[in-house]
Amino acid sequence: MIKISNKENFKIIYLDQFASSGIFESNIKEWIRIKDLIKDGYAKRRLICPLSSEHFLETSQKLKDKALFLDSEFYKISGGYSFKSELFITSQLMISLIRKNNITLKTFLYDKVSENILSCEENLKSFDTIKKSFDTKIEEGALVANEIRKSTRKDNLDSHTKNTFMTIHKSILVSEFINRLNDLLRDKRIIIRGVPFNSGDVPHWIDQIIFQLTNTHRITKKEIELLIKELKHGGFNNIPTLNIRTSLSSINAVCHKKENPNDHIDFARISSGLPISNILLTDAKRKNEIKELSLDKEYDVKVFSGIKDDLDGLIVELEKIV
Repeated sequence: MIKISNKENFKIIYLDQFASSGIFESNIKEWIRIKDLIKDGYAKRRLICPLSSEHFLETSQKLKDKALFLDSEFYKISGGYSFKSELFITSQLMISLIRKNNITLKTFLYDKVSENILSCEENLKSFDTIKKSFDTKIEEGALVANEIRKSTRKDNLDSHTKNTFMTIHKSILVSEFINRLNDLLRDKRIIIRGVPFNSGDVPHWIDQIIFQLTNTHRITKKEIELLIKELKHGGFNNIPTLNIRTSLSSINAVCHKKENPNDHIDFARISSGLPISNILLTDAKRKNEIKELSLDKEYDVKVFSGIKDDLDGLIVELEKIV
């Protein structure tokens, strides 16, 4: 497990979309208590709840007044911090691993993020357009896979078989990454491949990461060779974002679960937020997957969902902080 330097010494709480709605909109007594504790903890500089690009995408789908309210209230407990996108974090983690650089909060977080981003009509429309386009592509791309999963679904898959299939699924993704790095060594450049959709091509995820490594981080030939060696030896185990994403996608694939756009937003948010969070709030489905994969233990984070027992447990944890 990587070590992350947190000189600020505050606790980081990851809020999924349902959690931010619960905190700022619910009249349920547990959510009201959680809101009061988080606001108190933030005021005492003992915790922050960073924003994320996924927050803006999802919040933009709400009615304008509600979207502006949620965005404004969330900002007040963020400290001006926001999780960076998964792409930027992943490329930074890779280059830091090879160069043996320290991993800090800045690896994962922007600071001094502007307030009331969604109050700008242009921003609100832009996020709304991006979200709708994203949904269309995911629904289109998952259509065939979902039909196959539906027809081949098998209940009560034993744990050994499930783990074997998940390992194979992840190893295929690692091998694909290694192959593209070998292409880079041979051709000395990467042409970003487009993944075709009827609604328009999107850049291949591996090529986007490699583009960041070459253009932003100026990775050298020797470092590419070291990265290939790392991936051959440890897979994505030492790259938290990829380890978490491929673990979540693998368990969904192996269990033949239907994929939808919100799943992919969850994967991106959790991949970026879980490695540095002390407390993570997500829905029951994601919580169960995280617990089954032991990601909570691997990254030393307490995970809660929206059921009453979890909310009561969260209150206890927040009271310890505050």
